[in-house]
Amino acid sequence: MHRDEASIARWLESFVSRAGDIAEVFAERLHETRVEWRDGQAREVRVRREEGTCARWRTGSREQLVLVPGADEGAAREAVRALRSEGGRGALPRRSGSPSEPVETPASADLERWSKRLGALFARHAPRHRFTWRVLDVERRVVVPDHPPEGSSRRLVSLEGRFLAASRLLDEERAFSFHSPETDSTADELRALLGAAAAPRDRPTVVPEGRMDVLLAEGCAAVLFHEILGHALEADAELSPLAGLKEARVAVPELEVVDDARRLDLFGGYERDDEGTLPRAVRLIHGGGVGSRLTDRAHAGANGSSGHGRRAGPGEAPRPRGSNVIVRAGSATPEEMVRRLQNGIRIEEFHAGSVELANGTFRLEFGRARRIRRGRLADELGAGVLAGEILSALESIEPVLGREVHVCRNFGWCARAGQVVPVQGAAPDVLIRGLMLRPAT
Repeated sequence: MHRDEASIARWLESFVSRAGDIAEVFAERLHETRVEWRDGQAREVRVRREEGTCARWRTGSREQLVLVPGADEGAAREAVRALRSEGGRGALPRRSGSPSEPVETPASADLERWSKRLGALFARHAPRHRFTWRVLDVERRVVVPDHPPEGSSRRLVSLEGRFLAASRLLDEERAFSFHSPETDSTADELRALLGAAAAPRDRPTVVPEGRMDVLLAEGCAAVLFHEILGHALEADAELSPLAGLKEARVAVPELEVVDDARRLDLFGGYERDDEGTLPRAVRLIHGGGVGSRLTDRAHAGANGSSGHGRRAGPGEAPRPRGSNVIVRAGSATPEEMVRRLQNGIRIEEFHAGSVELANGTFRLEFGRARRIRRGRLADELGAGVLAGEILSALESIEPVLGREVHVCRNFGWCARAGQVVPVQGAAPDVLIRGLMLRPAT
């Protein structure tokens, strides 16, 4: 969709008759390679290719979408033609579009290299496993009136599944997930994380039930803040307990949390959002006070969109959604954070999370934790659920934060209202007093 984008932009101008109207064409090409690994063998390879173009018109609360197959100029013309027809506008002249250019996909040499890496990695750390390996290439392009066309492309890799690992009594099955943009260091990072996940451990005991002080370590606090801040400050979250609290003090002054899509080293990063807007870092908590909301063009204020208009695919309208939650570091060492906790539990990884904005509560699930007694590591704990209220949890965060910020690579996708987008985060160790804890059912 490159040859005649100026004409496409002109065709859209008839939809923009008053301030706040939105008209655009959004095209996406997607290529996914999925490999199922079983005990060191690549058992099944599946390839998915999709192309779609969406023409969108929004005026006030009314919104129209037209989706057509393909991602070339011909598809863009057909989508705008259908949108104009539905809106009672004149027809466009017909002519054939330029051929669709396929999205750049992983070459067979790339996949073979990854297969060799994964085979060696699994043989060393997890010979008995059921893993799914995914390589996702996505190319997107947006055309809007009176604005240069914008395009972006991303290659994301994921490994998810379960493996049999050693413990000090009996072998046990463990879950593992890893999500990252593909870079030169991706394979080394995956090797280190899988090696740590496969390390021998004591057999876990049952998680205690009741209120407990909790230390969120190894970056997993990013999941908490994604749920209780990211979702709560999305501009269309009308029932959010943080709505109307801008600049109100809800946490310690040391707490600084931003959502930053510009971090392309993280899974949720992008150069342009799905409306073609350059993203900017949005302060969710600044000096302990509630910051700004995440906006798209439909919910933008005087400062315009924050660049968080995101789509799960070309058939969906963009909505304000989070990207990468980043928590600023403090000054404490990991040992100091454990000593400060004194008695409680230490969690390194969450495998699921949810938030109920209507009643201001959240729920996070973990597979394993570590009890802390008198400031020292004690027994291993099994699976459990951490829960609480958004405002009380924010108020219960200790002012001392860890000095090392860790990327949370097991955190990679967020589903809201059935729409799934890539996300991620990074955080130091965070200590919270008095959260509700119970064993997983």
